Amino acid sequence: MQKDQEAFVSEPSVVPSRQHKDKDRSPSWRAELNDNYCKLRRLELPPTGYDEKGKLVFAAKPVASSQPYILWDVSRDAPPGFGLKVGRKKVYILRRKVMGRSMLATVGNFADFNRIQDARAKAAELARTMIETGQNPNTLARQVNAAEVTLRQVMAAYREHWTTRTQKPAARESLKVFDRVARQHDAWGWADRKVREIDDNEIIKKFLETHKATPTATEQAFRWPTRAIDWFIENEKIRADAQDREPALKGNPFKTLALNGYYRSKEQIEQERHEKGKRNPLRPSADLGPFLEACWSKRLINDNMTGIHYLMLMLLWGCRKSEHAGLVWGELLDELGETGKGRRSTSHVWLKDHPDWGPYVFFYKTKNGRSHRLPITPMVLELLRQRQRCAADEAIRRGFHAKSRPFVFPARSRFSKTGHYMDATDLLDDLREEIGLEKLNRHDLRRSFGAVMTSLGIDEVIKSRFLNHARANVTDTYTQAEWQLLRESMVKIEQAILSKAPNVYNALKPADWPPLPAPAPHVCRPPKPRSGRPRKAVNLNGGAVTNDAD
Repeated sequence: MQKDQEAFVSEPSVVPSRQHKDKDRSPSWRAELNDNYCKLRRLELPPTGYDEKGKLVFAAKPVASSQPYILWDVSRDAPPGFGLKVGRKKVYILRRKVMGRSMLATVGNFADFNRIQDARAKAAELARTMIETGQNPNTLARQVNAAEVTLRQVMAAYREHWTTRTQKPAARESLKVFDRVARQHDAWGWADRKVREIDDNEIIKKFLETHKATPTATEQAFRWPTRAIDWFIENEKIRADAQDREPALKGNPFKTLALNGYYRSKEQIEQERHEKGKRNPLRPSADLGPFLEACWSKRLINDNMTGIHYLMLMLLWGCRKSEHAGLVWGELLDELGETGKGRRSTSHVWLKDHPDWGPYVFFYKTKNGRSHRLPITPMVLELLRQRQRCAADEAIRRGFHAKSRPFVFPARSRFSKTGHYMDATDLLDDLREEIGLEKLNRHDLRRSFGAVMTSLGIDEVIKSRFLNHARANVTDTYTQAEWQLLRESMVKIEQAILSKAPNVYNALKPADWPPLPAPAPHVCRPPKPRSGRPRKAVNLNGGAVTNDAD
């Protein structure tokens, strides 16, 4: 078919020349180009040389390892240095030497021009720009683009950088906040405005409108664009320096808020949280026991077992909500991941006696970008064994091929996108009401873990390791003495927490430990009736489906 097409195209005249094969440049050839000739060129059918009549010959069969090549146009209508680069896409280019400097500019994609004559005309304009300015017109265009960049473009570019960089890539929870901020800019009508046109007085006015009512969300809405624009400006400085020009964007209007002291200090934030009671850890002497006793009772109600285990382990490990939700069973993973994900790159629990760590839980790349390993202590080990039996029963009901199969906390719904349990907000609210607490959220369980460590006088270095703080020298590599010290400290914390709820303690303790005197088990209030339409029941005789109330 291609040979038939070429039969209708007059072979362009060719000026025989030496093929250019610099290691830094694509192979090049010279020919008089026309529309049909350019249209028929393919990357996999490169030039092979000239015949005895000076005509350019192309490969008859596709060449697997072909590389991009250039056809320089020798037509009288073409400006010097105009040509077609054939790669995955075909692009018109222009090479000129101006004031001793060789410049290569892109004229445009072949598909964007109806006629080659239009591409030649544009190339001539670019050539005049090169001669008049002494600069590559593509570089000048990028300079203009940097000056005209919009807030949406800057935020999108920073988000791409943040998710792909090697050091501390964005966590899922952080991206949720970032995307919420971007949507806020859109609602304000700022997203498509040029950064240089957003006035600092306008920024201050918008900041003050909402800061008193929602200080944290408001500060996030202005801190993120500040960071994104600073990142863009620093990269623009690098590009400008390499191109020997002035940066096109120099100022960040959002920095006016920090410069003029509109953001709260850390001390102010802590004081406000204290005054408003936003941080409510369970008090070791008053709240821990009733909370755990209520948990142990509620696990048997309304299929709450998974959620209760999820909350109890969050309290006993002091982990963040995003760290333990996706844990999988370690025995279902390879050590190095030859057949998929491995234990070194997946959050998991290991209940067997590992030669270096014994039973342990491993959190892969947590909020601060580092992995985190904790010892599993005796009563947590028993809780996880109960959890494993529940998960096995779940796998039998749903099938061992189910997406939720490998997870320690499988999702209650088979339609879950992740396959694992994620949100215990409603369950935690029920528990809060059950024991008469005014406020309690999931992160308060992590704070409760910290409060217990403080009451026990745990060393600050160990506290930082357990809480996996970014400022601590946290590592997943321990000597045997260090790991033993961590295990002993974790046993103390476990006993301090669970001893406040004797019924829970006695249910989870090893058989050779003496039981604690325990009161009567907590009895939860009956669950609230479901709202909405009554559930439907299937007529076993093959009739229509009827409502329970019928």
